[in-house]
Amino acid sequence: MASQDKNQTDRSESNEEGQQSKGMPVKSKEDMQQRLGLGLKNMYLNVLEEPLPDDILALLDQLEDDDDADSSRPDIHD
Repeated sequence: MASQDKNQTDRSESNEEGQQSKGMPVKSKEDMQQRLGLGLKNMYLNVLEEPLPDDILALLDQLEDDDDADSSRPDIHD
């Protein structure tokens, strides 16, 4: 749980940095790259936090069941 708290703190810090720079003019190419990097990082982190849809979870369960069934059968390809 401590790592989750640290990740949330890291995200909130990067969100604050991104929010602070939104209204400010771009000063240099490096400044623009940093802002783009922060924006992409925030977008990626938001996607990671989204739950998987139920149909994807069902497919993953089916694949897991198939793997379990395959491992219990003798190998017929030898």
